[in-house]
Amino acid sequence: MVTVVPAGARPRRVAASTALRGERLYLTLGTGALALAALSLLLPSTPSYDSWAWLIWGREIVHLGLHTSTGPSWKPLPVLFTTAFAPLGAAQPDLWLVVARAGALMAVAMVFRLAYRVTRGLVSTGQTSTGPAGWAGLGPALLAGLVAAASLINSGGFIVENALGYSEGLAIALMLIAVERFLDGARRQAFVAGFLACLDRPELWFVWVPFGAWLWWRDPGSRRLVLALFVLTPVPWFLPELWGSGQLFRGVARAHHPNPGTPAFSHCPLCTVFDREAWPTLMRRVKLPAILALALAAAGLWRARGSWWRASRTPEATRARLSLVALGAAGFLWWLGIAAETQAGFAGNRRYLELGTALVAITGGVAWGWIASAAASVLGRLSLRPARSRRPRPAVALGAGLLGAVAVLVGAPPWIGRNMINLAAARHALSYQAGLRSDLAAVLARSGGAGPLVGCGTVMTEAYQVPMVAWTLGLAPGRVKPPPSHLTGTPWPDVILQDRAHPGSALLPAPGQIAAWEHAGARYGLLARTRSFTVYSTCTHRVGR
Repeated sequence: MVTVVPAGARPRRVAASTALRGERLYLTLGTGALALAALSLLLPSTPSYDSWAWLIWGREIVHLGLHTSTGPSWKPLPVLFTTAFAPLGAAQPDLWLVVARAGALMAVAMVFRLAYRVTRGLVSTGQTSTGPAGWAGLGPALLAGLVAAASLINSGGFIVENALGYSEGLAIALMLIAVERFLDGARRQAFVAGFLACLDRPELWFVWVPFGAWLWWRDPGSRRLVLALFVLTPVPWFLPELWGSGQLFRGVARAHHPNPGTPAFSHCPLCTVFDREAWPTLMRRVKLPAILALALAAAGLWRARGSWWRASRTPEATRARLSLVALGAAGFLWWLGIAAETQAGFAGNRRYLELGTALVAITGGVAWGWIASAAASVLGRLSLRPARSRRPRPAVALGAGLLGAVAVLVGAPPWIGRNMINLAAARHALSYQAGLRSDLAAVLARSGGAGPLVGCGTVMTEAYQVPMVAWTLGLAPGRVKPPPSHLTGTPWPDVILQDRAHPGSALLPAPGQIAAWEHAGARYGLLARTRSFTVYSTCTHRVGR
């Protein structure tokens, strides 16, 4: 039967289907993400330890006085933004939070989109674009996207760390955009997006550099772009460090000195990172189907290799299987790579695993979409038929398959509630950190402002608040000292801003340490106090309100 398409219907349908693709899609998603991120500032908000250092470095670059000898490892991507925002003064931290949170929202959107896209390719092969059959792949694809996006949101630390202004969400979004641009055939755009992601995670060089070499070979017109970005890449990574610290590889050396208590100090760092940090970030009901789908897709590709390996045009289902295998394998290899880095002595922070988590979440989402489609196919071949027709009812079979997949996903033991993120705990943690920021501003106002404290001499505060205090006082991070690791008498700081890193952590500098300094000759007066901060100074004995 031939369907007659009314005149003008096809152009309208094509226009509608291409209206939100490529650059337009990313612009739309980015605009929405920025709007939601800006609205999130209505909640208590503050940057994190690393973010405050990036904010300081951005401000110092504007004033041509960069100092990177202390603080976290250098990252070009966030500092590009903090430098652009530095002339705006007090708005700089909140503007960076908007960008970082928008990046995390974009990462969730891209995880949904890629899971939807791959599933659509797996289950919609050979179906028409209209009628019930044309919609057969939509339900499984939507299920895949929702499972993948929810899995990333529910992964350990994703909400809190990105809400505090870490840059991993932005890097994930850029890398997934690069992946989709590659799948769309826009290889040069993929290379540029990958370059931006490489400004946040240097591990991506192991993929981006070979891709650039391949692009150089396959697309001679791209060679100037490839050469320019190859030459440019080391510049923002190493030259600012040379300027700010006098050491070209200071960032590498800093990464080799992880904080105490991290997996790098365990008996087997690789085992600890993979088993205790990477593997638990996603629920078993997502990881295990991901592994199964990865194995089935790889086996199917191997069995049919003769029909597609050297074919001039790869079938859609084969491209989907290739995408599934590539994304899933890359996710697990990323986890393993971060674990191996930790074994080699680098810091193994949990947030470094998030890109791998996003890729495994996509694979798990696709697995559930595939399961729903397979269940619908089996049910359609059984007894779901109208009484007067021998043809199966696709809509009924599809609905039953989707409901069955969702029931298994939600009801599979252990119960899903045990694996969901604790939103109350996350909100409490974010509120406490935001409270530190507001209390610092209040305690400085009660102390007479930043000027008298800076003029008094050396400043000390709890280690994790050093960059925040330094930014607020207008100092380089090295001008604000963390507490000593053991009791000491001299030298003592002239100004102490005492606080707790977390609600249950120790008050630092410790009261015993302050007593030891006073025993050695220091004369501290209580200058001001708020809920989180207490300020002591040797320059005055006036008791604040």
